[in-house]
Amino acid sequence: MKVQDPLQQLEELTEDIRLHHQEYTTADWKEAYTRYEQIAAEMENYQYTKEESERIGEMEGECVGYFMKSAINSMEGLKSELKGFINGINETVE
Repeated sequence: MKVQDPLQQLEELTEDIRLHHQEYTTADWKEAYTRYEQIAAEMENYQYTKEESERIGEMEGECVGYFMKSAINSMEGLKSELKGFINGINETVE
């Protein structure tokens, strides 16, 4: 089995996130981020052309955008849960 170069791995990760992000669970996001970090670390061992570097930047930006969107959505869920938790305490204490 031939090992893929990091650029191809990043392309595949970016496409997977783009196509399936709405179905991702928390575990999927953690796995995707771990893969992203591994790919980024491996990319440091390569020299890329100006065009490749620009494409890498675009894909990294897209991945990070989805990671941020996921984090914000998680925070909104926690915010709602915390609000319900506080309301539950208030009802009990009153």
